[in-house]
Amino acid sequence: MNILIYPALSPEEVAQVQAVSEGVEIVNAQSEAEAQAAIGEAEAMYGNLTPALLAQATKLKWLQTPIAGLENYMYAELADSPVVVSNMAKIYNDMIADHAMTYVLMFARGFHLYLRRQLAGVWEKGTPVRHLADCTLGIIGLGGIGTDLAQRGKAHGMRVIATEARPGDKPDFVDELWPATRLNDLLAQSDFVVSCVPQTPATVGLIGAAEIGLMKPSAYLINISRGVVVKLDALVEALQAGRIAGAGLDVYEIEPLPAGHPLWKLENVILTPHIAAISSSGLLAQRRMDTLTGNLRRYLAGEPLHNVVDKKMLF
Repeated sequence: MNILIYPALSPEEVAQVQAVSEGVEIVNAQSEAEAQAAIGEAEAMYGNLTPALLAQATKLKWLQTPIAGLENYMYAELADSPVVVSNMAKIYNDMIADHAMTYVLMFARGFHLYLRRQLAGVWEKGTPVRHLADCTLGIIGLGGIGTDLAQRGKAHGMRVIATEARPGDKPDFVDELWPATRLNDLLAQSDFVVSCVPQTPATVGLIGAAEIGLMKPSAYLINISRGVVVKLDALVEALQAGRIAGAGLDVYEIEPLPAGHPLWKLENVILTPHIAAISSSGLLAQRRMDTLTGNLRRYLAGEPLHNVVDKKMLF
């Protein structure tokens, strides 16, 4: 059996792959030309399978991608091919959930306003305060990140409700788990709405003026998933009109957010520059290797792979 790695990994990372793949020939391609020369014999691959490589991948059965979100990775030929694709889902769960919960805590305690007063050198007490145990956390998309966020919300005593495209068994720390068709119910009941959905045709523009209009005037909208999920023009209009209390955004329809965008000047908004998945040095790299080597071990043993992607959902 042959496995192709492209782009190339470091010698230390290749050693980790070799440690779980006795008897497997590993090609650690240093260039696309080298990858093209090897792809015809590869049964498995880790890395970037371009359309040109796929056209020559006559023996390829499994592709492990180095990323989680595949909306810019997947293409029609790969989706239509028999190649099984697995991704890096779950390696960012805890850090992105921490980021989302930080927005919740800052809004609940008024830190978004106190920080602005600090910068202005103003000593002024008093902001709206929310007691989290009296609040409902609504999670759009109870996948890995949503699940970790639900645990954090429940730890603060919140009522936790969630929607999921394919809901399974309801975890104990989730009070209500609904299909995606009940999004409107979630929006109407939540004090903090957090988008955790992947980017698919069904989630592009999912939250627009009509959906924001269903939220409580005292509620906050938080997006740590994909920028295209929330329509920024509709959000800005709602914020300026006071139809919702505020918004926390790490992702945007347009990135970087333009310098003159009205979101920069709104006091009821917290903006971060698409950094929710940032972690301490080396942690994500090792999680990628653990996912790759774990799945390779399963593949060689004929066991089910983790993080297998429904390729058709991305089209």
